[in-house]
Amino acid sequence: SDSASLKLRQFLLSAGSLSDAAYREYAHALPNSFKNPPKEIEPNKLQILINEGKITFTKESLDAFADHCDLQVLFVADSDSFALDDDFLEELLRAEIDNTAKLGIIELMDLELLVDLPKRSAIIGPIIINTDANISSISRSIAQSLIKHSSPIATQISLFNKYHSLMTNDEVRLVLSNLPKPFSEIKTGYNSPRLKNTPENQYLVKWLDSKSIISSSTVSLYTNEIKVNLYRR
Repeated sequence: SDSASLKLRQFLLSAGSLSDAAYREYAHALPNSFKNPPKEIEPNKLQILINEGKITFTKESLDAFADHCDLQVLFVADSDSFALDDDFLEELLRAEIDNTAKLGIIELMDLELLVDLPKRSAIIGPIIINTDANISSISRSIAQSLIKHSSPIATQISLFNKYHSLMTNDEVRLVLSNLPKPFSEIKTGYNSPRLKNTPENQYLVKWLDSKSIISSSTVSLYTNEIKVNLYRR
């Protein structure tokens, strides 16, 4: 591990011609980790380096695996041994890496903190929708933060549809009130909000009706909009 042996360690790190078994033995014996994986080395050797913990987990080293999504995911999954800070993980979520890898990063984070972190919620919400992820640690308060701070509105409604079962009717009404019009107009009264006729909105009014939050809904023959019929009181 002395400085004079650095060239030898670098040589062994890049020794792609070794058999996998031999490469694994040398990688295991290396006393220090490296900031970046070696270039022009086959994926199975890179996987060995990840498994042996010989690549330091940073944004730059994660980016180096950009051409190998499966290795990015493996790298993130193995990174829990490094006790990564959630602020650092949030920066990784802003990087140009695969959504599957980002999902692995999210699963390392303390999601309860999202209630007080709107910018982080705004990043995580779309990733959950884009990956169709089912994260068991999502609570009603986390879900409400994700819905409130994500964008665009289609993502907000998709999150609402995904997590509405976690909420009471009063919480559902609160979420609706925090959404932009016409969704915020879905409340008791004499109004008849009109929604775009999309699959997300069709599902929204279906479960709102099942919870007796709205009276009914119909599709206009003239505008093809969803007309939401409200309870008057």
